[in-house]
Amino acid sequence: MSTTRSGGKPPPIISSKPGIPVDVLGEAVSKLNQPAQYPSEMHKSFGCAYYDCVCLDRMGDADSTSGCTAEPILNQLKTKQFGRTLILLDECASTNDAGRKLASNGAPHGSLILAATQTAGRGRHGRRWVSPLGGIWMTLILKSPITLPIEALPLVGALSVADSIHNQLGIDSRVRWPNDVVVHGSKVAGLIAEGHQRGNSLEFVLLGIGVNANFESHEIHDRTIDAVTLMELNNGRVDSSRLVCNILLELEDLLTLAASNPPQLLELLRGRDYSTGRTIKVAMEDKVIEGVFVDYESPNMAVLSSKGQMFVVDSASAISVDYSN
Repeated sequence: MSTTRSGGKPPPIISSKPGIPVDVLGEAVSKLNQPAQYPSEMHKSFGCAYYDCVCLDRMGDADSTSGCTAEPILNQLKTKQFGRTLILLDECASTNDAGRKLASNGAPHGSLILAATQTAGRGRHGRRWVSPLGGIWMTLILKSPITLPIEALPLVGALSVADSIHNQLGIDSRVRWPNDVVVHGSKVAGLIAEGHQRGNSLEFVLLGIGVNANFESHEIHDRTIDAVTLMELNNGRVDSSRLVCNILLELEDLLTLAASNPPQLLELLRGRDYSTGRTIKVAMEDKVIEGVFVDYESPNMAVLSSKGQMFVVDSASAISVDYSN
């Protein structure tokens, strides 16, 4: 692998002492296109043609508890854009919060923020998301024109996660509307999409992805969540760096497909679906609908059968979704 760009300069790598606050991340990203001021050994360790890498704290160390380090990711990444700017954090409140700061300060489309742990991770509608060491906690910055509505991105992202888990580990993982990945009904991953407006225009979208990878499910400390981890399902640790690369490649391909062939995307979704035929309760601001999940009208629009009537429910209006079977 080359350690220089096409112009002959090594890719910039920015490092920092532990405890870097999120509000200075933008300054780090602004330096990505400036000549690096660091020893060549760092470029040999983490550098790669056409990549930028910001390594903060122990996420850049070979012994990182998370299992995700710069070199294995850069070595295995096959995407065109996703992950080509890589920001590795030891700890942050939320990768989506870090992503918002970075995107506002010039981080390009496809930038990936990956943290060893989050202290204030969140799911849909601000629900708490526990993020122990060993998990995959990451946010992808999307800036190019996106053909899908923001509300559809979590489930399409979930499909990329489910496919990657199945292809890499042989585990029968399924997508559960509106934003989960499950194995035999137990949650193994969740996704959240947040948009940022500038005036009347959508400036960027942050797609947060959390995967229960290399830790025990009891570390989540939340008895209301039926969760499982890949390490438990695999009877051993999984290659997190490889899984990150697979997810990014699958997601890049799926978003391309969403623009060119939406019906085929729906067929892929149905092929890895968990929800169809199950009874769910969807709480919205003004009503609650309980019924059987029939089909997808689109990735964010669910068709439910309730008391002899058909309803189409947009995930954007769903405050909570509970499965009874």
